[in-house]
Amino acid sequence: MSEQAQQPQQPKLEFYVGQIGGIIPLFLMISMMLLLTANGMGGPKGAWAPGFFAILVGLILVKNKGDYCRSILDGIANKTGVVVITAWIFAAVLGALMKAGGLVDGILWFGLSTGIQGSAFLVIVFASNALFASGTGSSNGANLALAPILFPAAVALGADPVWAALALLSGAVFGDNVAPISDVTIVGCTTQGADLGQTVKQRFPLAMTAGIIALTALVVFGGSGESIQAASTVDLDSLKPTNLFMLLAVAAVVITALKGRHLIEALSYGIITAMVVGVALGQINISDLFHIPSVRGESNGIIESAMGGVTGAVMFVLVLLGIIRIFMDSGLMDTILQMIVRNLGKSRIKSELTIFFSTAASSLLVSSNAPSQLLVGPTIVKPIGEQQDITPERRSNLMSAAVCSIFYMMPWCLAVMVWYSAIETAAINSNIPVPSAAISFIAPYPWALFLVFMFSIFTGWKRGDKPAKEETKIVQPTAA
Repeated sequence: MSEQAQQPQQPKLEFYVGQIGGIIPLFLMISMMLLLTANGMGGPKGAWAPGFFAILVGLILVKNKGDYCRSILDGIANKTGVVVITAWIFAAVLGALMKAGGLVDGILWFGLSTGIQGSAFLVIVFASNALFASGTGSSNGANLALAPILFPAAVALGADPVWAALALLSGAVFGDNVAPISDVTIVGCTTQGADLGQTVKQRFPLAMTAGIIALTALVVFGGSGESIQAASTVDLDSLKPTNLFMLLAVAAVVITALKGRHLIEALSYGIITAMVVGVALGQINISDLFHIPSVRGESNGIIESAMGGVTGAVMFVLVLLGIIRIFMDSGLMDTILQMIVRNLGKSRIKSELTIFFSTAASSLLVSSNAPSQLLVGPTIVKPIGEQQDITPERRSNLMSAAVCSIFYMMPWCLAVMVWYSAIETAAINSNIPVPSAAISFIAPYPWALFLVFMFSIFTGWKRGDKPAKEETKIVQPTAA
């Protein structure tokens, strides 16, 4: 008997408007978030008020108020949410240390010292952003840190501005896709109960195939055909190649995770390594890690600042977990899931397509990738995957591919807006024509990843081993 089957059924919530009342809070929150996004005000922190209002509306509509309140608290206290929040905090600290350790300088030195020009330089742009994103677990961080320098440098060295911008976006998405410390990977693994090391190992051939396709497109189409400027605005002598040793922290996380150790343990080793290497390189002082601030309210160091930076995401997750539990305890999710399972039959292809596109649709609705996985992971993906004997690692990779492909093609999505704002600022400051935000529709890596996973779904390529079938079939979702 599986763990899910042994769990007692939670009391269903009853609403005055019927079972549909269970989705009203979720629908209200998403609608208000979309309104904010349409006005350029999207983001995790902006979702606090929509989520709060949604909970209050649900309280008015529900009959059994006490059970409603207990559902919210059960959702917030869910172990999956605790793991996600804890991992985000540790990953944020590691990312801040990598940046403080001067990884940007090391990557730029490596790229610019090669003397590669034209469209070939876009390979350096792609790889640099990919390294930074994989090391910090953040596509946003990579674009914000490197776009101001790599974008004008690429154009100065003869690359087309549109393809230079797309190289930055594609590299950041690739790094985010393969990074063990990425929130996309963390949420995908935790919601599906997948092993982190095996998930990354199974994902890599698919991601690398998409990466090769994207790089080919960048090299073929990325040249501007114009003469290369005599000099770049980047001072190569000011860059420090020794800062590439900060990548040892990335190696510590990857190696530990691939050995099957706990995610928090892997992140901790990465943090310790980053501290030691950063201090040894002279990039980080002990006082940078912790000191007594001169004024109350100021940060006492890198760690506090990094943890404070994820406060918005943490609060959003807590609110979202409570609202998801309301939705599930209404019984509406059971009805929807049973209808989906009946239509899927025993088709692995239909099941994997459902997992992929339901995750992608969710990411477009909430304009964020990791929270969308948190929404559909336990409610739709996990029950369908267990019913169809799809491994947790495969389910996690399908979800990650969905939010690293279609999501990054849409200009209104939060991460794409961050990338475009960084490109726009860099272009204006360097007197370069500003590309249109609509170029995200032709981003090479997201498209390549989408096509690779469609091929994998229909052919079974790199699908992973099928687990032994459980005695009890699972049709009931587990609360997030």
